[in-house]
Amino acid sequence: MSSREIQDLAGTVVDSLKFAAEGGNLSGKLALSSLPRLSDVLTTREGWLECHLSGSRSMGNGGQARSVLSLKVSGRLGLRCQRCLAVVWFDCIIDNRLLLIPEGADWPEDELESEEYDALPASREQSVRELVEEEVLLALPIVPRHADCLPPVALGEGEEANGSSPNGSSPFAALAGLKKH
Repeated sequence: MSSREIQDLAGTVVDSLKFAAEGGNLSGKLALSSLPRLSDVLTTREGWLECHLSGSRSMGNGGQARSVLSLKVSGRLGLRCQRCLAVVWFDCIIDNRLLLIPEGADWPEDELESEEYDALPASREQSVRELVEEEVLLALPIVPRHADCLPPVALGEGEEANGSSPNGSSPFAALAGLKKH
């Protein structure tokens, strides 16, 4: 199978086992706005992910042929910092190999224990958009945050950012007065 460059991969569907057996190659872009589950965690839906999907066949540990998809994705994602709530930019770079498991086949535990592959059930109608979206979601940091920001400080009613009340006294001044009695 020859290499194909597709401007927008959003509607692209492949037969994953056939794609791997034929050594298929796809390259293109996916708009962030076309990824609904990912959009929920982004600060902006503007932008694209660069994607490359290729298929191959190789011999497994037991000498049996196995089908593999290689997925490369790159792009810049704006996430919400969980400390300061501002945008934190995440450079998403994915280079995964996915071992295709045909329907009804046993999952090869020994091969999956290595970190060389992740497993993926083979599909006759594998949506490239859904595959990329799933892999990007798995690659996101659990708690996105800036390396150098401080958590926000909750302000009480009538309290200013410096910790004092509008009349200039500290909210702890009243407690200090109680301690003297």
